[in-house]
Amino acid sequence: MSDYGSTPPPPPPGGGSGSSTPPSGGGYDGGSYGAPPPPSGGYGGAPAGPPPSNNLVMAILGLLCCWPLGIPAVVFAAQVNGKWNAGDQAGAIEAAAKAKKFATIALVLGIIATLIYIVLIFAGVLSSDTSTTGM
Repeated sequence: MSDYGSTPPPPPPGGGSGSSTPPSGGGYDGGSYGAPPPPSGGYGGAPAGPPPSNNLVMAILGLLCCWPLGIPAVVFAAQVNGKWNAGDQAGAIEAAAKAKKFATIALVLGIIATLIYIVLIFAGVLSSDTSTTGM
């Protein structure tokens, strides 16, 4: 049947000064009602110190120079702060390194492609002059 409306059972013998779990079944029994829980040891919170540079500006520039390699650079750069704030220090450092690597490669390839294009323009290979000197 249902125990709705009946009186709760009496507390266990041994006094009320022991550390028992609250009647709601929760595991936190410190402080007054509404007080924040104690700070956690080191997991789940942001690590001490500044987060690694996310290289987002360089990733966006790499996206403009060479978009196939700029897309993963932006994705990894966007992950850095979230991983750092979640307490994943190693993941944040790894994402920052990958973002920098992809952005650097994209920038270098974009600059090389631009220089080749400029050289071909000045060499006349890509000129649009199609006039012939035929008779």
